[in-house]
Amino acid sequence: MPVGVSYQDSNFKKVISLEHPDIRRSLIMIGGVGKSTTEAGTVFGKITSGEDAGKVRPLGLTYITQAEAEAASTFKVADASVLKVGDSIKIVDGSAVTVTAVDKVNNTFSVDTEDAQTADLNDAVTLQDGSDTAFGVSVEPLEASDTDQPVPLIIHGVVYEKAITNALLATQLAAVKEDLFNRLWFIESY
Repeated sequence: MPVGVSYQDSNFKKVISLEHPDIRRSLIMIGGVGKSTTEAGTVFGKITSGEDAGKVRPLGLTYITQAEAEAASTFKVADASVLKVGDSIKIVDGSAVTVTAVDKVNNTFSVDTEDAQTADLNDAVTLQDGSDTAFGVSVEPLEASDTDQPVPLIIHGVVYEKAITNALLATQLAAVKEDLFNRLWFIESY
């Protein structure tokens, strides 16, 4: 066991190092996003535009897991729980479209048929509210809610890379680390 790491009964077990003091903030997570339980170690993004500016949500980034060679209005993604109806998203560099349906069980989302488009495997799907930039990492699990609720995030300190629970490609995790550079340090093992 690394020096300074404690495996006591704790909500942040295997998420953060207790050797380096960390800074946590309780922020408001918007309702209607996240899995049934948003796990400790989930990377969150901060919303920078719209009526929810200043609130957070699980990182507003996922990727296509089934290519669509012909224009489609329903897409399969790695994690649809980061989306909610009404979100403005882009697939790669396409035009911004509005999400009309989300199926968290089957990891799909839909847009209006007039917004149909093609998609390649691993194309990035990014939210257009600013939450696609990493802001912090949750230190305890959170039950899903349709209403806004507080979520404690570590915004400065040390985080175990293997504790990150978001479904991200290696390149996306590298971008997360870059977003958090000089605030959170990622170490590779427990």
